Amino acid sequence: MSCIFGVDIVKGSLRGKRRPKYAVYVLRNEKNNLEFKEISRAKLFRLVKMYSPNIIAIDNTSELFSSKEDLISFLKKLPNVTLVQVAGKHSLPYLAKRFGLKIDIKKPIDEAKVCAILASFGVGEEVSVFSDITTITISRNRSLGKGGWSQNRYRRRVHSEVMRVYKEIKEVLEEKGFEYIEEIKHGYGGISKGKITVKAPRNEIPITSFRMGNVQVKVEAVEKDRIEYIPLSKQTTYTIVGVDPGTTTAVAILDINGKLLGVKSKKGWNTSEVVEYILSFGKPVIIATDKSNPPEFVSKLKASFNAVIYTPKEDTSVEKKKSLVIPFKSLISNDHERDALSAAIDAYNNHKNKLINVEKKVPPGMDVDAVKAGILKGLTLKELIDKKIESKREKHKPTVVKTVVNEKDYKTEEVLKELEIENRILKKEVKDLRDTVERLRSKIVSLSKDEHERIRRDNYIRSLEMEILELKKILKDKDKIIKELKEKVEALKSMKILEFTGWKSVKLLESFTRNEIEKLEKEMGINEGDVIYIVSPDGGGKSQAEYLCSKKIKAIITDSGKMAHTAINVFKENEIPIIDKSEISVKVAEYFAMVNIKEFDKKYMEKLEELKSDKVENLEKIIIEYRNRFKI
Repeated sequence: MSCIFGVDIVKGSLRGKRRPKYAVYVLRNEKNNLEFKEISRAKLFRLVKMYSPNIIAIDNTSELFSSKEDLISFLKKLPNVTLVQVAGKHSLPYLAKRFGLKIDIKKPIDEAKVCAILASFGVGEEVSVFSDITTITISRNRSLGKGGWSQNRYRRRVHSEVMRVYKEIKEVLEEKGFEYIEEIKHGYGGISKGKITVKAPRNEIPITSFRMGNVQVKVEAVEKDRIEYIPLSKQTTYTIVGVDPGTTTAVAILDINGKLLGVKSKKGWNTSEVVEYILSFGKPVIIATDKSNPPEFVSKLKASFNAVIYTPKEDTSVEKKKSLVIPFKSLISNDHERDALSAAIDAYNNHKNKLINVEKKVPPGMDVDAVKAGILKGLTLKELIDKKIESKREKHKPTVVKTVVNEKDYKTEEVLKELEIENRILKKEVKDLRDTVERLRSKIVSLSKDEHERIRRDNYIRSLEMEILELKKILKDKDKIIKELKEKVEALKSMKILEFTGWKSVKLLESFTRNEIEKLEKEMGINEGDVIYIVSPDGGGKSQAEYLCSKKIKAIITDSGKMAHTAINVFKENEIPIIDKSEISVKVAEYFAMVNIKEFDKKYMEKLEELKSDKVENLEKIIIEYRNRFKI
């Protein structure tokens, strides 16, 4: 039973983050059709394997495959499936309308259903990626190894098996009458690799890929240089042609639904060139002129195409011509093209109502455009429908039985032949496996004590090397810590020497940030009565100042001009003097700072007095303001 899949993407994208979902319509017969409204790509491929469709019909290949390689990989796995792109030259809604099918473009399952039905009508293009050439490669299935006392015997056996399978496949191809070209790479005792290029499509070859024991067989279709789109059947475009003959001849072409396809004018345009131009757009049904008495040139064209001629009751006026071509004014370049186009439009308008009525009466499955063309040529709708039914009977009835019988016989013969080959190979495989077991047993016995000792020793040395590397790393880290501690010891020695010469150590804060404060407290500690030297005071604010004040430090030494006012106010409120580094002598080392004791003590007392004086002044100001306010 034939089966056709119609597929349309619901949401997501192959190239986006959101995985795609698909709607699938399985067309089998009128009663057993199936619908899957939203499934994953993986489930779609599982359904394909389950129902084995003859055709997978899609709107566009990019909805199902991210690249040419992805498409080729899919078709290699399913060699008997024909992939059809339905909407190639025309959109899906247009094709649905042309064949009388209802479609809601907002429903992906509707689009999937229409794809399947259109493909069953022979609408669309086969996506062809493989040529009619197939390669069959027969080679070793396993490595021959590094060698040994029985290596030559093993090599000879493997190559002998490859040669035997190669000959059996050739016999099958010759029995079927296939033409082929062979390439052989000889090996010790037989063939190491054989390649057979068969002049036939992959689905006609009665051999499949397989692996057995020492031999592997790979059957692959040869890829084309580019993807080809082969029409399933020829879809004719029917046209209405307007002609204005003369020294400069003009031709305008509409499709049977009134859409402008082309307009052209040329001086000295001969009949054969005009015919070629018209045929490039499709098959003419009506040849139209703007004259009531058709010119000879128009009558010749009508006879050439076996078309219907259209003439108005009287010559068309210039005013009417201009009004007819208003929608296409920008597309015409002279009066000749205007006259030709107006004639075509006038002919279409004259039959428009009849064509619209025909659309409503055509049964689904018939080419509406073909029916319209027949109506314009004088046939009735009943005659066209009867003709279509009779054509289907003659075309399909006798060939269906023949095709089924031939296909059944062919598949049975193919399966039997494959089973015979597989049976012979499996018998040989059993024998090979027994030989392999004996060979492996002999090899195990032949392993010497020295070999076991060498493996043990190598493993032990490897573990020692790993341990040495780890210890070297630990030693390097220890050396780094020792070096840092030595530097700190030297710095402390220098600090002690300076303390004997009238200098005092203070704690060093690189920057006025919370991280640096926490680092200093962790490494050196911040205690009551400490003097803090801040190298870079900018960046610090109220919270940092309050934290230092909470530690009850004695004083701050820094560049006071760069300290934030909020921080300065906090220190003043807590009576902690801020001494500018320019006011005393300061020496800065890597881990600490030193200040001259006499200069520091003197400046400290001055700053402390200033803070107290400022505090008294502020208090007096507050009292004065209070008295003035309440007039005490």
